[in-house]
Amino acid sequence: MFCFLLGFFLFLLGIFGLNRILIADCLFILGLAGVCFTVVDILLGAHLLAGWFRHKKKGESDEEYQASKIDPKKVGRLKDGPVRFSRFGKSSLSVGMVYIIFSVLLTL
Repeated sequence: MFCFLLGFFLFLLGIFGLNRILIADCLFILGLAGVCFTVVDILLGAHLLAGWFRHKKKGESDEEYQASKIDPKKVGRLKDGPVRFSRFGKSSLSVGMVYIIFSVLLTL
């Protein structure tokens, strides 16, 4: 809530007082940073490194290798799962989009 109020306060400062372009640029950069934080948050929960192929080690028997193999169906279920947003990702996306909208409205 504080971030929305801060953005609205900066928006009003841009309309009534200070340099419009400077404030619009700052809001736009902060909005892009919020969107980038959301992308990083989504990618951290995407299980990108799940299911890497494991080669047979030197001196490892076939039974040990078969016992430690990765189940491809389990990895497939994990990777095909739905995209999950955390609270941080949702809030940073919403704040980022509001800041970008404020910056565009300020430059019109």
